[in-house]
Amino acid sequence: MSSKPHSTNFRPEIPKRPLEIPTRGSAGRPSATANHGEGKKLTVGRDIRLAGEIGSCDVLVVEGHVEAQIKECSRLEVSQGGTFVGTAQVDEAEISGTFEGDLTARRVIVIGSADINGKITYGALQIENGARIKGSLEYVEGSDDGTSRSGHSAAITIPRKSDDL
Repeated sequence: MSSKPHSTNFRPEIPKRPLEIPTRGSAGRPSATANHGEGKKLTVGRDIRLAGEIGSCDVLVVEGHVEAQIKECSRLEVSQGGTFVGTAQVDEAEISGTFEGDLTARRVIVIGSADINGKITYGALQIENGARIKGSLEYVEGSDDGTSRSGHSAAITIPRKSDDL
């Protein structure tokens, strides 16, 4: 037998992916009417902690704990058991878990399991029975698309402060 090392010319083929260069702006971004399951979606799973600034995502789903500032995102979903602490400027927000901070959204849906502490600035607001909100609500004139005003949903009435006090 020979004592020379055995050599082979075997070289596995590794498929090459096209280079994707992220760009700013709406070029290449799905339209607002596109399915929320498509596009740039970031999911922070249970038992995961994330801190920082998040931008340019179509959907952020919080199942764990996120401490962040969100800009240029279309939709924020805080799932039951999830916690978001910080500021968020989004088109649409659905809160089922805990939200602490400032939320600015064209449309906000607060599910019955939600616990919110902070300020919500909204164009359209839907609150289910059982949700807890501590803080302030501020309506922004002209950002309501009217879709939340129709249908069969429960309403919440917030009494105004009397001028007598």
